[in-house]
Amino acid sequence: MLVINTAFKTAYLALETKDGKIFMKTLDSDSKHSENVLSEIDNLCQEANIDILDVGTIAVVTGPGSFTGLRIGTSIAKALACVNKNLNLISLSSLEFMAYIVEKHRKIEQNFVCVINALSKLYFVAYFNEKGIKLEQEKIVDENTFLAINIPKFAIKGDISCCEDINEINLSCEDMLQFAKEMEKEKKFVKPEELLPKYLRLSQAEDNLLKKNKKV
Repeated sequence: MLVINTAFKTAYLALETKDGKIFMKTLDSDSKHSENVLSEIDNLCQEANIDILDVGTIAVVTGPGSFTGLRIGTSIAKALACVNKNLNLISLSSLEFMAYIVEKHRKIEQNFVCVINALSKLYFVAYFNEKGIKLEQEKIVDENTFLAINIPKFAIKGDISCCEDINEINLSCEDMLQFAKEMEKEKKFVKPEELLPKYLRLSQAEDNLLKKNKKV
């Protein structure tokens, strides 16, 4: 299994071979994911002494998150699926992955919300129960709505600084791989045409065009 997470400033890659050997790589925020992710995947395969076409399952974090990052991850997986017709694909929610970490490491006993900074005072949010089960679909909210949320809020470390009641969590390749393996056990596979970035908002270019058209 290969797991790709390019939804955030830091990219996470994890590869597990059929005999259980695990290889991981983290690309920091200074790395250009568009230039480095594919080469790092190749490096992981070389370390593991396998061909990329021998990978049976690829799990991709499809968002919400970075516009460019989401396109990179999904494009790589779909390209490989075109070559390997037997490849299984899994779409992973970034907010559900965060909830998995909360439930696994914090053992919270009430409903909570996971949050990602969408910039421009907007936030991606999803609500979960104490077992990490999503209660409603991911959505985007403004800052006033976000600040008014009165249940525990969890965000990636360093992602949100506008309020003091944020509980920070750390992402890791290990947790990402385990989360993906659970989805694999449940056979939550998707077709290549179903592996789509979950944007939830317009791109900056689309937003500027919309504002320009409104002024006309």
